[in-house]
Amino acid sequence: MVRTELYTEGGEFNLPDGTNYIGAYHVHITQGAMVGGFHKVAQHDKLTPANRTAELKIQSIILDLVRSRQGRRSNMNTSPSRGSSGGSSGGSSGGSSGGY
Repeated sequence: MVRTELYTEGGEFNLPDGTNYIGAYHVHITQGAMVGGFHKVAQHDKLTPANRTAELKIQSIILDLVRSRQGRRSNMNTSPSRGSSGGSSGGSSGGSSGGY
């Protein structure tokens, strides 16, 4: 899961070489802040929080993503009990986990 289309005006994140980063970024649930507005398969740099405020911001976003994922799992686990008696209806949503 990923929070996309975020933007920093600077002072929040550093690139791997230590330079200040200004621009679009996204937060990946397991990778943290990364360069670019969207997650992609091609290699792209991780961003390092430049201060405690930015670190807490990223932690908060990741926590929101974890809670969202847990909510989806909870809904998936409770869905069958809502249905009528009988077999499976094949209610798959295509198996996409989105944004990884």
